[in-house]
Amino acid sequence: MITSVNRKSGMKAESENKKFRNPRSLNKKSIENIPEINSTFFENSLDAMMIGSQDGRIYAANPAACLMLDMDEENICKRGREGIVEQNPQLLEAVRKRKRSGSFFGELTFIRKDGTRFPVELSLSVFTLSDGREFTTLIIRDITERVKAQDKLRNSEEEYRNLFENSLMGISQVIVGGKFIRLNKAYAEMYGYPDSSTMMDEVSSNIKMLFSNLNDRKKVLEILDEYGFMIPTEFELNRRNGEKFWALVSARQVKDDAGKLLYLQAEHIDITGRKKLEKEMYSASLYARNLIEASLDPLITINAEGKITDVNLSTEKITGITRKKLIGSDFADYFSDPVKARKGYKKVFSEGVVKDYPLTIIHKNGKELDVLYNATLFKDEAGKVQGVFAAARDITELKKIEEELRKSKELLEKLNQHLLEVRENERNQIALNLHDDLGQKLTAINLDIAWLKRRMGVQSQPVREKFEDMSMMIKDTIESIKETSAFLRPAILFDLGLVPAINSQLSKFEKQTGIKCHLYCSPDEIVFDNQLSLILYRILQESLTNIARHSGAKTVEVNLRNLNNKGEMLITDDGIGIETGKVNSLKSMGIAGIKERVKSVLGKMTIIGEKGKGTRIKILIPLQKEKKYD
Repeated sequence: MITSVNRKSGMKAESENKKFRNPRSLNKKSIENIPEINSTFFENSLDAMMIGSQDGRIYAANPAACLMLDMDEENICKRGREGIVEQNPQLLEAVRKRKRSGSFFGELTFIRKDGTRFPVELSLSVFTLSDGREFTTLIIRDITERVKAQDKLRNSEEEYRNLFENSLMGISQVIVGGKFIRLNKAYAEMYGYPDSSTMMDEVSSNIKMLFSNLNDRKKVLEILDEYGFMIPTEFELNRRNGEKFWALVSARQVKDDAGKLLYLQAEHIDITGRKKLEKEMYSASLYARNLIEASLDPLITINAEGKITDVNLSTEKITGITRKKLIGSDFADYFSDPVKARKGYKKVFSEGVVKDYPLTIIHKNGKELDVLYNATLFKDEAGKVQGVFAAARDITELKKIEEELRKSKELLEKLNQHLLEVRENERNQIALNLHDDLGQKLTAINLDIAWLKRRMGVQSQPVREKFEDMSMMIKDTIESIKETSAFLRPAILFDLGLVPAINSQLSKFEKQTGIKCHLYCSPDEIVFDNQLSLILYRILQESLTNIARHSGAKTVEVNLRNLNNKGEMLITDDGIGIETGKVNSLKSMGIAGIKERVKSVLGKMTIIGEKGKGTRIKILIPLQKEKKYD
């Protein structure tokens, strides 16, 4: 709402004005902070509006003014009054009247960006802020069309009536006593009457009944008596059925050429929808505030200087400090590491968002609480950054659970490593038993069969042949035992080393599957102990098994090399390529086994599959045991 200087206190206002001859600059942001000005009305007014100073400067112009002058607000402010108003005696007279009475209402000529002139109707008033600063408000209406219409109306009363009746704005004309002399259809419909005649008959001269507040009618008349016009002002009014509605009302005295008052004219714009929207926005704001207060997480807003501008109840509880004391204090002061906290909110201003930023809040009693902060920027309607909105999540219990999980995981890894060692020891024992015990016994039986066969006569040919079959079966069994023993405990690995063992395994694989295998390595550069050699050998065995079962490959390549004191083994095939989802699938037990073996020696493993081009398994393990960090 814009308030103007009261003429009745003119002497006092004049003396006060002398204190503020050079008002400070006024901009759009400051308009929003001046209670005397309804910034929402200013921005959304259908009429062009400007805020300026008595010396002709312009500080702000609303969108309607920019549209009317075909220039942006910055250009309007830069030009000032002299740049947009045609200088003429009428303007000088307006300035004189403004200084004397504190207001002016009349018609002037304005200048658009392209230099074209057009007539306007100007309402000018002076108002003083609560801090003593004095400004002028200008409400401008482009009356080009109205001037043209007036010229025509002088020749045709009917044309004027059509314009009056068909206006979308409610217009009424009354004599000083309050009796309607004319009102248009829009005005009648606004009040809930079917037509203007019905409204004139029912309301008669009791116009006060249209106002929800009976004193408002008196207020309008006082303003018109003093200034001759009333700038658009919000009023609550009554419809015919008793329903209340809001309208933006402007009024003026209409006089003849001799200055005699003819009638009072008022224009109404129904703003009920806008008022309802404002109420809904307020309710939404209140609802949002209740949600913020109900949040179990501490919520806080911070300005660019790192000062707290707002907090919720949870923030008070987690710090033990009242909202009143928190607001205006330094955000970083409530954390165990203020430097890190300050760095965090500055990161939001530079990057726009921060996620899961770890900090430790210190309660006023000294208790520490671990939290994760998530923060983002919040802006005003114009898109200007206002500050940071941050939400903290207490993770004290979560960290305890994570620590327990970490210990459990570490225990499981150690247990898994122990199981691998136990399994390998069992394989070694089984292999030795098969080779040294069962293999030797089968060999002895085969020798006994050979001894019996030599002592059989010619007449016992069928028996000799049966012995021959038994001997061949025993030899095959011995070979199977050797292969099983070699699988369980690859003697070539421990006797000759990793490279010959891999080469032997690839040869067997190629013979069994028909898949071509190639080994590329530099034996002299690679030195593995028995444990690492066995792990890499088992990984190769498992990988070849998967390739034979699932890949459909034609060739396999194995690369073994020393890479910065780490052993690297690459196993590549040209098959169908493993699907990404199967790499971490719980059903892929072979891959899971490979991962566990790699993890047991602090190694790293990556599997990349490309559809139609094959799969690549990369194993990287330290050649020397390294310290394991949490």
